[in-house]
Amino acid sequence: MNRVTFKGRVLRSVMGCFLGFSMVTPVMASESADEREVIWVSADEKAVLLSEMRAFLEASQRILEGSLADDMEVIEEAARSVGMKMMRATPKELHKKLPSGFTALGPKAHRGFEAIADEASAMGDREMVLQHLAKLQKTCNSCHSIYRFEVK
Repeated sequence: MNRVTFKGRVLRSVMGCFLGFSMVTPVMASESADEREVIWVSADEKAVLLSEMRAFLEASQRILEGSLADDMEVIEEAARSVGMKMMRATPKELHKKLPSGFTALGPKAHRGFEAIADEASAMGDREMVLQHLAKLQKTCNSCHSIYRFEVK
């Protein structure tokens, strides 16, 4: 019995070390190998851009909650808040600094939210809202996989 217990402890220790190492290694590798394109901005500009992205996340969450509750008013309000109106509020000087690929994806995201708002106000089809949101998330993921902001 003691021998079985000892073997079990050794096996658990080895497995624990292996699992611990395997969980740490990818993090270290990903931190040192971030090959995304750097967009150099000031601290204030970075704050503006990140604030806009957090607003996208918050709106997406509200759209999901509205979809679950079948509440088209919540969906429309959330989506419009980050649609074309928000895009027009982005400072022109900041827009000029951004690479063309980024400036193509940004408006695509704003238009995607606007499409969700239009769907909610017109047809109110929850499935279509979710399809639009799924497509929009691909745009967000694409942008985040290509670009990162650094303060100069």
